[in-house]
Amino acid sequence: MDESNLQMVLEEIRLYIDLQLFADPDKTEKATPRRRQKAREEGQITYSKDLATAAVFIGIIVFLRFIVPKLYENLTRLVVFYLSLPNLGDIADFKDPFLNLFIEGKDFFLFLAFLLLAAFAIALMTGMLQTRLLFTLKGIKFDLNKLNPINGFKRMFSLRSVVELIKNIGKLAILGIIGWSFITGLWNTLFLLPDYSTMDSMVLIGDSLYQLAIRIGFALVILGFVDYFYQRWEFERSIRMSKQEIKDEYKNIEGNPQIKAKQRQMMAELAKRRMMEEVPSATVVVTNPTHYAVAIQFDLDTMSAPVVVAKGIDFIALRIIEIAKEHDVPIHENPPLARRLYETTEIGEEIPAELYQAVAQVLAYVLKTVGKV
Repeated sequence: MDESNLQMVLEEIRLYIDLQLFADPDKTEKATPRRRQKAREEGQITYSKDLATAAVFIGIIVFLRFIVPKLYENLTRLVVFYLSLPNLGDIADFKDPFLNLFIEGKDFFLFLAFLLLAAFAIALMTGMLQTRLLFTLKGIKFDLNKLNPINGFKRMFSLRSVVELIKNIGKLAILGIIGWSFITGLWNTLFLLPDYSTMDSMVLIGDSLYQLAIRIGFALVILGFVDYFYQRWEFERSIRMSKQEIKDEYKNIEGNPQIKAKQRQMMAELAKRRMMEEVPSATVVVTNPTHYAVAIQFDLDTMSAPVVVAKGIDFIALRIIEIAKEHDVPIHENPPLARRLYETTEIGEEIPAELYQAVAQVLAYVLKTVGKV
C-alpha cells in the first residue's frame, strides 16, 4: 500500500471515530413502533452478556453449595477406588476395572451433568427474559464486509469497542480489588493452615472460597445490571430517528396497500364491536330470519325517525340475534323489510321515508306485544 492510499485509509478511520464519538445531531427523535419492530426483526435488541454471565455464576454457586458435601463424598470414593485398581498389563482385562470405575463414579458424573444442565438452563432463561423470546438468524448471517480490513479497523476504533475495553478493564479492577481484599483478610488464617488437620483445612478453604464467590457474584450482578442499562441506552441511541425519517416513514405507511388494508380491517373490527354494543339498546331486531338482521332503535320523545344501530348478514346476523335474545330485545321476522333496511340504510342513519309505514307497523306490533302501548 503506497503512502497516498495509507493516508486515505487513516483519514477514513479518523472520520469514522469522530462520527462515533459525536452522535448524529439530526437524529433527535425517539424511534417509532415500526422502527423498533424492524430493529427487532433484524436482531437488534437490548442484551447484556454480563448480566447473563452473572446469573449463570450465581446459579452455579448456589447449586454447588448444596451438592458439594455429597460431591466430595463421591469424589473421595472414586479416587479410593481408582487407586485400588490392579496394575493392568493385558488389554483384555482393561474393560472391567474401568467399567467398575464408571459405575462407582456415576453419582459424581451425574452431579457434573446436572451442573452443566443448570448452567445451560439459567443462561437460556436469562436470554429469553432479555430478548422476550426472540429467535433470529439475521444477526449471525455471513457478511463479506466483515472481511474488509478497513471495516475491521473501524470496529477496532469504534466507540463501542472503546467502551467495551473500558468496561472490561473496570470489571477486572473491581474483581481484583474484591479478591485481594478478601485474601488479605484471611492472610493470618492461611499461615495457620499447616496446623490444621487435612479435613479442617479443606473445610476452611471451601468456606473461604464460597464467601469469595458470593462477593464476586454480588459484584457481577451489579455490574450486569449496570451493563444492561448501558446496553439499553446504547440501543435507544442507535435507533433514534430524524424528523425527516419519521415523515418518510409516515408517507411510506400511507402509501403501503398492505398497511392500508390492515388499517381498514382494524377499523372494520372496531366498528363491528361498537355496533354489537348497541344491540342491547335496540327497540326491535328485524330478521330474514337467519340471513339478514337489522337492529332498530326508536324513542318517540327524542327521535324524529327510527335509527338503524346494527345490521349484518349470515354470521353477523346470527350474532346480532343472539345478543338480542340475551338482552330480551324483541325479534320480528319480516324478510322483505329486513333485506330492504339492510340495503338502504347505514348504521347510525335514520330509515328512509318510504319505509316509515312498514317499520311503524313492526314497532306498533312489538310494543303492543311487550305491553308498552
